[in-house]
Order: sequence, then structure tokens, then C-alpha cells
Amino acid sequence: METKINWGKGLIIGMSIFMLFIISLAVAIFNQKADDYDHNYYEKGLDFDTDFKREQQVVTDGARPTIKVNARILNLGFKKQTKGKLHFQRPSDQAMDKELLFGTDAIGKSEVLLKEFARGRWQLIIEWADQDKQYLYQQEIFVP
Repeated sequence: METKINWGKGLIIGMSIFMLFIISLAVAIFNQKADDYDHNYYEKGLDFDTDFKREQQVVTDGARPTIKVNARILNLGFKKQTKGKLHFQRPSDQAMDKELLFGTDAIGKSEVLLKEFARGRWQLIIEWADQDKQYLYQQEIFVP
């Protein structure tokens, strides 16, 4: 007995499987999170020189703050009393970024409670001014 191969059914089944693969791939791509590129790239590029000068001012004046994280409390230490802004940036989720104002006591110490912050890695950016000088300092911290 002779067996005949039905190529038509095989081609239709093969094309159907391939089309299902392409459709499922397209659905998976469209359901992914948006790209994590910075939409303000150009504006930040224009501000780079200003930020660089403020970072260099920290080095020139030896004004690097001390930063310690203990039991969900961020301890900051400066050379003298100051006020400024803290920017907390979460590398894994931009929606969790926070900005806080801070002020130190007479000896330059300040505490920030971190109980509202998710555990893990954060980029801490500190901006402050001392008389006519502007400062910017960045450091990665880990919230336990």
C-alpha cells in the first residue's frame, strides 16, 4: 500500500504555527514597560556645566557631607549649618523618585526618616548653598 503525503495540510499547519509565534511575539513586545531612557536628556546636557562646577566646588572646598544609613534613618553631616534639597532616585523605578527639603542643626547634623522608602539601592543627590557658593554631591545609598 502506498502512502501519499498531503503537503497542503503540512504547509497550512506550519504557517499557522509561525503566524501564532509572530502574533504572540508582537503582543509580548507591546506589553513591555516603556524604555528607560531619559526624556529630559537635552535639558540635562545643557545644565551639565553648571552641575559639574557645583560638584567641583565640593572638592575644592572640602565640603563633602558625611552620609550614613542606620536602621532606616539617613544621617547627614556638614561642616556648618545649612539648608538644601535631597533628591532620591530609584534606578529601577522612576515613579518612586522623591525630593525633600532639609535643614541642619547648629553643628551641621540632619536626620531623614526612610520608613516610606522601599528597600534597596537609591541614588542620593544633595544640593545646598553656603553664602555665595553652590554645591552638588551624589552618592549611592542602600536602604535596609
